[in-house]
Amino acid sequence: MHPDSRSISRFFQGLAEVCPVGQLEHFHLIHWPIEPPSPLDPLREAGFRGRVVVARASLADAIRREHPGVDLVLDDHPTAGAMAGHLLMELPQGREASRLAIDAALAALRDEESRLWLFGNRESGILSVSKGYDGVETVLCKGHLRLLSLSRGSRLRSEKTVLRSFAPGADGFASLEAAGLRVALRPGIFSWQAIDPATLLLLEAIREQPGRRLLDWGCGSGFLGAALARRFPDLRVVLSDDLVTATHCARRTVEWNGLAERCEVITEDGIGRNLERMRFDAIVTNPPAHRGVRSNHDATLTFLASAAGVLHPGGVLWLVGSRGLDYGTLMRSRFGQVEERDGDDAFTVWRGVKTREKRVSGSGGRVRDGQWLEADGADPAFRDRLNAWGRGS
Repeated sequence: MHPDSRSISRFFQGLAEVCPVGQLEHFHLIHWPIEPPSPLDPLREAGFRGRVVVARASLADAIRREHPGVDLVLDDHPTAGAMAGHLLMELPQGREASRLAIDAALAALRDEESRLWLFGNRESGILSVSKGYDGVETVLCKGHLRLLSLSRGSRLRSEKTVLRSFAPGADGFASLEAAGLRVALRPGIFSWQAIDPATLLLLEAIREQPGRRLLDWGCGSGFLGAALARRFPDLRVVLSDDLVTATHCARRTVEWNGLAERCEVITEDGIGRNLERMRFDAIVTNPPAHRGVRSNHDATLTFLASAAGVLHPGGVLWLVGSRGLDYGTLMRSRFGQVEERDGDDAFTVWRGVKTREKRVSGSGGRVRDGQWLEADGADPAFRDRLNAWGRGS
């Protein structure tokens, strides 16, 4: 989804020549890479002092580390609901998600002098936006990145097929019925048009109650955690996701199904400040394999390094993944008993048990591009297996 670091630096340095950076009131990011180069560096050098609105907890954490004084809010609305004079926004992935975000951004512009400055690359669909809206101007091209300028009066030239799959209710959520649940959906979350078959396979594999307290990590719409809460009436569930839109959907899903008293929803990156203080009898996950349109397993690999730390002894990790990804190899570095419990031609369900004999020395690091970083204190066996897995060994 993202160009190389040199192209990114050139693009944001050149942006100041065509965009009134000092007048930008909001800067909205959704899938942008966590690692440097940060677009905030050249923007702040050019005079940007506005609010940064990010749609992922991981982005919020990274920006707070690199720019501790920045005005930052975690929200999936481009301006967090405020009116704006000038707004710089990353184009979301997907036709429906892009349309909704652009409409929200244009509606938030204060007057006819206000502008939406929209950036993205070819994979994000920026060329389609430049051709599909009236009153749009391409003001910067650097490599595969483009910057567009739209006014409050910019309109889509044709409504045909753009939102053909999204029919929201008055509250802004679409819904579907699955496993006796009403599930809340919005464009931008994983598998937002239907329940993913891997998730259904994992749900089918869990036939006995997985203890009293369960974590649904990377919960998306909240379907899996809510379905297990419905199946086991004394089960308490925490649902967690990095993406704000996903946790909005998950929260609505548990509310619609009368499960709010037993389900807590958290927006957090990996095993973060909230989850690391909790303990669970089981974790279930259909872990993320993409960030935007590009494959990216970093969040999952970092999660696997720390998942055992929030399980009670004897606790179980249930994980479903593509049959081509050998998650079992990594799980065996952290869990004493690991087995394939179910599967089909496309997916495998793994079950790992935290045994007293299998002690690990802490999480101690994070992952970037399949390589373990800041690994002091991390289990060496896990680190070695992780780096081999990242190289495709």
